[in-house]
Amino acid sequence: MCNEYAWFVQICAKLLCFDCSSSDCVADQSSNPCPTILIVEDDRDTLEEVKEALSEDGFLTLSARNVQAFETIKKRHVISLFLIDLNLPDGNGLTLVREIRSESEAGIIIISGKTDEIDRVVGLEIGADDYISKPFSPRELLARVRSVLRRTRENTYPATTSDSGEKVAEFLDWKLDLGSHHLLAKDGRVVELTSAEFDLLSVFVESPHRVLSRDFLLDQLHGHDWDGYDRGVDGLVSRLRRKTQQPAEAAPLINSVPLIKTVRGAGYMFTARVRKGRS
Repeated sequence: MCNEYAWFVQICAKLLCFDCSSSDCVADQSSNPCPTILIVEDDRDTLEEVKEALSEDGFLTLSARNVQAFETIKKRHVISLFLIDLNLPDGNGLTLVREIRSESEAGIIIISGKTDEIDRVVGLEIGADDYISKPFSPRELLARVRSVLRRTRENTYPATTSDSGEKVAEFLDWKLDLGSHHLLAKDGRVVELTSAEFDLLSVFVESPHRVLSRDFLLDQLHGHDWDGYDRGVDGLVSRLRRKTQQPAEAAPLINSVPLIKTVRGAGYMFTARVRKGRS
């Protein structure tokens, strides 16, 4: 389906230093020629196999390894097709199928190691478009993906932030526009954030004054391929700290508490009070 675009997408990705299997490539989905596919799979080997097959065929992919990450991702992106494993560490894939189908006619394919007929029938009856049993070949996967997308071509799971250009989170002298992905300083200056930096800051403003572990943050940073290397989060935190440093003339933080505090042996805490509203 997307082979004719794959070469062009890959060349553009190299020029822009992006990875088309990551969410960096879906910043402006209205201009993307290929559908975006969200893979919900907790097994790392299967996840990487599926992502590689889809990416090589030119599709744009996002990934979630648990229900919590799935819930976060689907609020921020327009999804054309979901690939959902049934056995997830914090929930059941069938529940996700029901949830998606109750809100959208986007394509849904269940991928599962369960081969019983009853599992297949239940999955299809509650709204899945197809059911693939593990193990499967990349060729079979791509054929089924193309088939479902042909039937659901005009249907997507709408981002719940359709009016999110007006939604903002304010903290200290900063304003984070959750729709346009802009971080605005008090003087109106726009601070440029990468997609990963924006995603991380969004997670922090959604959970202020809570200790967030590196594992949790990795799960939330959907689509960014850290290969299990949790110190990648440390680098992102360092960059966010530099970009959100208080100007020299600004009043110091109370008790000199940093905006993103390191909690030794536990993770990080966003220390500012967050006010949410509309611009």
